[in-house]
Amino acid sequence: MLLYTLAGNETYSYQRAWPRQFLASRLFDCTPIDLGNLAVAARLRAGWLGHRFNGDAVVLLHSVFSNLCTIPAWLVEALARLKQPKVLFIGNEYKLMPEKMDLCERLGLDLLISQSQSTDVHALYRRRLGCAVTGIPNTGLDAELFAPVTPDEQRPIDIGYRADDGPYYLGHRERRQIADYFTTHAQAMGLRADISMAPADRFDELRWAAFLNRCKGQLGTEAGGDYFDLDDTARLCTLALERKSRDVSFEEVYANCLQDLTSVVPLRILSGRNVEAAATGTTQILFEGRYDGYFVADEHYIPLKKDFSDVDDAVRKFRDAAVRSRVSANALALVRQEFTYDRLLARVEHAVAPLL
Repeated sequence: MLLYTLAGNETYSYQRAWPRQFLASRLFDCTPIDLGNLAVAARLRAGWLGHRFNGDAVVLLHSVFSNLCTIPAWLVEALARLKQPKVLFIGNEYKLMPEKMDLCERLGLDLLISQSQSTDVHALYRRRLGCAVTGIPNTGLDAELFAPVTPDEQRPIDIGYRADDGPYYLGHRERRQIADYFTTHAQAMGLRADISMAPADRFDELRWAAFLNRCKGQLGTEAGGDYFDLDDTARLCTLALERKSRDVSFEEVYANCLQDLTSVVPLRILSGRNVEAAATGTTQILFEGRYDGYFVADEHYIPLKKDFSDVDDAVRKFRDAAVRSRVSANALALVRQEFTYDRLLARVEHAVAPLL
């Protein structure tokens, strides 16, 4: 049984791709349950779940509880009564973590699939939940959607960027900083830019793939935050400050909520936007980072220091068509090898097999 929702996540390609790829995979024979489909929900409520489901496992995808819990309490109770193992792909591991841990405990979870590859993060989950934990990137390569359709020299935009503005409790403002810097300086650097962090300017899957194919380059950062824990310590403190004042600054949040935290670990991950840009042959200028050990500076992306002290060097590399060609080709080869959904789903099968 595969549970997910397609409602309200049109601009989050990974939340729509995972159910599609599960259903198309030869490794799994899935009973799909779209929790946003009222007719399906009515059938479940009428008792279909307990009487008709004879599958091997219950898999809940990221969209079940990302920004909002879409699974009703009665369904959680019904799933908990099933003898089959329960598997949850946890989404947005930077907010509502107590509520997500509560869901895991009420389900009697057998396997948690994190978006993080960090052994420290996995250890925190294991201690809390007592279940198996593994890490699988949140986005794979859907080659039918994301491919290098337009040659580099025919792309009219030099630098593109679309991203959400991360909350202060992540411990950084990297998305905003890289967007603002290039918005301010692109023209002086002779770069044609299309940069926006406005929610209204985000794209669905098809338009996002088309946008990437109009850009020679994309900006980017690692996803996630620097202050991960299971109690939302940084987040709750930040929200309390913001309730007192709408104009609270990042510096105030850092001083009051972040700088003294010691019982947290970072959760920084490779973004699905990085994977999809690589898949379209779009050269990426990225803040320096680990990128889960997959992307290597000057091999798969053009690195940029977070204080912009080497921006001239980064732009010089980007302007060199030979460098762009080499870097984008390396990144494309990497994601075609490591990030196909066939490969990621094989990792899921390997993680689930011991539970059956």
